[in-house]
Amino acid sequence: MKLYQPDYYDKFQCTASACPMTCCMQWRIAVDDETLFHWQEDWKKHVKEVEEGHIIRLNKDGMCPFLNEEKLCKIVLSHGEQAISHTCQTFPREEHRYNDRIEQCLTPGCPAVLDLMWEQDDFHILEKEIKEKKTQTQKICGQKVKETSQNEEICELNPVLFEIRNWFLKIVNDKQLPLNTALEICFLIALDLYELEQKGVLEKEFLHYKNITDLQKIREAIGANDQMTENRLEEYNLLFLDISEIYREQNIYADFLVPLAKEAEDLDCQKTECWNKFLPKLAQWKQHLRKLFAEEMSSAVITPGTEQVQDILVKLEWMAMEYAVLLQVLFLHGYKGEITYEKLRESVCVIFRMMGYADDDVWEYMENCFDQLIWPWEYYALLV
Repeated sequence: MKLYQPDYYDKFQCTASACPMTCCMQWRIAVDDETLFHWQEDWKKHVKEVEEGHIIRLNKDGMCPFLNEEKLCKIVLSHGEQAISHTCQTFPREEHRYNDRIEQCLTPGCPAVLDLMWEQDDFHILEKEIKEKKTQTQKICGQKVKETSQNEEICELNPVLFEIRNWFLKIVNDKQLPLNTALEICFLIALDLYELEQKGVLEKEFLHYKNITDLQKIREAIGANDQMTENRLEEYNLLFLDISEIYREQNIYADFLVPLAKEAEDLDCQKTECWNKFLPKLAQWKQHLRKLFAEEMSSAVITPGTEQVQDILVKLEWMAMEYAVLLQVLFLHGYKGEITYEKLRESVCVIFRMMGYADDDVWEYMENCFDQLIWPWEYYALLV
């Protein structure tokens, strides 16, 4: 059995009360059925039922009602780590189990994860040989708890899909390629591989296709694609307003999102020269963004349930939306002021929490909001 994880995975520690954006605030904290069944009645009063199951009913200030003044979990303190839900025990860790491998990752929705990721020179995945999964100890809300695994189905995926993902990760990690160009190249390659898959020859032809593919020629054909246009700025703006709308309506991350939405609504998208003034401010963070999207390529393009290249294409499209929304948020922050490390980190945390949809929800959004599930190349290029 192989274990794959980022090289900083084992270094993660929850910063508890020192966290600038605790995971116990302003988002849907799921409570699994087994945990809820064993909860005391006075705890259940803080839980509400939603379409997907049960979530914790947050206080008016958006904080979890089970936090004490030191931002530590009162349930853990009084009844131990096994009393809290699977989500609370594992976040920001994620684990995907396959028939011959386990893949672990740390979600970018956590500030401490971003600090760790951005301390590394490059985004790198370690491969380990393991005999069995060992119980690990982690910190949740500052408390040491044992990491548990639910009865998760072990998935069997076409091995060539992992090879595709690994190739794409290598492309995004290539510092000779601008990040947006790397994403474009991955999408164009995925479109070709999708055609091979539809013809039933993907497994037979993949290695040959990879060996004859000249990334430099693709880059030259694409061109720089780094000029801001009215259409691109307008699309960035509309995507940000659309993705953030439900959160603003529910007063989630309101202090962050509402002022930016006001800026977006008042923005004159014809004045693209503002973007040119913003770009030098963004330049200092380009390697941070590369490592961020390398992590996304590693953890989000292949997940349990991925069956075909079409699934990968949809994930690449979702990544393009993350890219566009994040850049627009940074632009709205930065074209009148500076982009500090703290502002970058906060922006990434909010965007990736907002857009951390389950796979089924991603598909539903894409099918409902776009004319075609697989975008034309021109639209993908417009976003990145």
